Amino acid sequence: MALRTSLLASTLYNTLTPAATCSRGIHKLSRLNKLCNFTGPADKDDDGWVKIIGYYGKDTAVHVGNVVKVTYKGRMYKAVITGLVRDRKDCPRFDTNNCVFINDKHEPLGTRISGPVSLKLRKYGKYNKLLSLCTEFY
Repeated sequence: MALRTSLLASTLYNTLTPAATCSRGIHKLSRLNKLCNFTGPADKDDDGWVKIIGYYGKDTAVHVGNVVKVTYKGRMYKAVITGLVRDRKDCPRFDTNNCVFINDKHEPLGTRISGPVSLKLRKYGKYNKLLSLCTEFY
């Protein structure tokens, strides 16, 4: 009887832990929504989702303001995370996981940003051009 309840408890624990670990950020192969009007290559027809394929830095969980390597329409780009569904307690929550494509100088590749951006990006100081294109802040 004790073995059966411990097995049931471990099964219940294993089903609940992924939701508990999501509060630490998002991980590789997570899908993001792009906020900029950057279209990418015209020769590829894809579903339009952006997927994380790598990190810049030692942290393996991504938070608002981190730069990540993403894939979009079969090509690799750099992107900055501008909003997450579940993040730390000091950052607002969003409906979707959002990103904006950037170049090596931390300037956005698009000319417009169509959604809300976290005000936490202001503390980094290197996203001034990106913040100037935004119309909504949280």
